[in-house]
Amino acid sequence: MSKWIRLYITVEGQAEKEFADRALKPHLAGYSVEVRSRVVVTNRKLGKRGGILDFEKIRGDVGRLIKEDRNAEARFTTMVDLYALPPQFPGWVEAGKKSHPVERVNVLENALLAEFNEPRFFPFIQLHEFEALLYCDLAELERRIANSASGISALSKEVYGLAPEQINEGPTTAPSKRIIRHVPIYERNKVRVGAPAAAAIGLNNLRAKCPHFGNWLSRLESLGQVREKI
Repeated sequence: MSKWIRLYITVEGQAEKEFADRALKPHLAGYSVEVRSRVVVTNRKLGKRGGILDFEKIRGDVGRLIKEDRNAEARFTTMVDLYALPPQFPGWVEAGKKSHPVERVNVLENALLAEFNEPRFFPFIQLHEFEALLYCDLAELERRIANSASGISALSKEVYGLAPEQINEGPTTAPSKRIIRHVPIYERNKVRVGAPAAAAIGLNNLRAKCPHFGNWLSRLESLGQVREKI
């Protein structure tokens, strides 16, 4: 019998947690990997979670998890957005010298890895934010938002020819900002609509159209092994 791996995923917000629970958790169970997702604590005194206001919040949260579970079968990762990442983040200056987003995110992930110096930890930073996953199949978003057909059609034309992870991080052109501009109601329904839509698109589709995400998913799968079907 294979030994199960406990995988703690520190996520940026509730939408990412919902996605981790809906899509990653059942999938990785087939590899003997138990997903335990947690939204980053932004105010420990008030018990508030969600949104990385500064790097100290994520360093404290991930650091506490690592100290609390020192067992060999425990692993730790992140799911946070490149968009609006705080400048205090390790590797920020060096990453700014890179012209290609993939190069920037690789620098930031390597710097975060070095920050913790923990072999059981490996970071993931989403290009450019969670909503990029929705562009793998915008029809799933349209199915969940009434009267959104014209908005989704206009959005599809706007990003035609762009791979989901190429949709940039501008204040008006980031993945979520584009969706909100064409379908304003999404702003109030990110968790209820966005996470289920991303999960419904399917991990194979997400992996194929979002290579950086796909590499992370493959890394998660490699933590365990495929369980024998009974």
